[in-house]
Amino acid sequence: MGRSVAVLIQKFLREKGYILDLILLACLVFFLIFWGWNFAVKFFTLLAATFIILRRIDYEKHIWLKRGLLVVFGIGAVSFIIIEALVFTQLGSKEEERADYVIILGSGIKGTELSLTLKQRLDASLDYIRTHPQTPVIVSGGQGPGESIPEALAMKNYLVDQGIAPAQIIMEDRSTSTQENLAFSKKIILASGLEHPKIMIVTSDYHMFRSKYIAAKNGYAAEYGISAPSPGYLKPINMIREYFGTVKAFL
Repeated sequence: MGRSVAVLIQKFLREKGYILDLILLACLVFFLIFWGWNFAVKFFTLLAATFIILRRIDYEKHIWLKRGLLVVFGIGAVSFIIIEALVFTQLGSKEEERADYVIILGSGIKGTELSLTLKQRLDASLDYIRTHPQTPVIVSGGQGPGESIPEALAMKNYLVDQGIAPAQIIMEDRSTSTQENLAFSKKIILASGLEHPKIMIVTSDYHMFRSKYIAAKNGYAAEYGISAPSPGYLKPINMIREYFGTVKAFL
């Protein structure tokens, strides 16, 4: 039964697979129009292109190619499980150690309005900032497409609206990645005369493991963390994106 179904599927893909190709391409055009070239659309494009290419291969004639692909997929699956397990270890991070600086990582704005993810990061930082009024807070994020002001300025404005003293907040407004967030923030800290800072990172739950890892690579003395909750409907795509981001950080 199972073998006959597999044969039917193979026959359909060989003879009518172009129908699926057209459906995938139509979906891609639709996504591009309504969502733009974001990570989710890029990931869909990768999957669609992989399917279109792989279904055209005659695996009975190319046995070694088939075995090679199985090895690649196997390595990918194992690495995905390992990295996602590491990400899960930091999902609920809420450390209370005293740090020299708090660093809140940016996560996009629309015009001047905070994204939901960024607002959640800022909200998660408030209790710690209020109980440590002498600890400087670095809000880290540059200005990208569709953003009328740097993320750092939008973040500072929000914290001030929540009652945080402007003098406690330092803006790092040039970064465009997690690596730059932490590298540029360290330059600000070093300029203050502190050579081996202990930092409290505030970022989304799915993003904490990678952020701490990159912070360690940048030579911070200690990396503590407060994980902000992230929107549930975005969790699957964020976890997939985090896999690729973590692999890149490891390399």
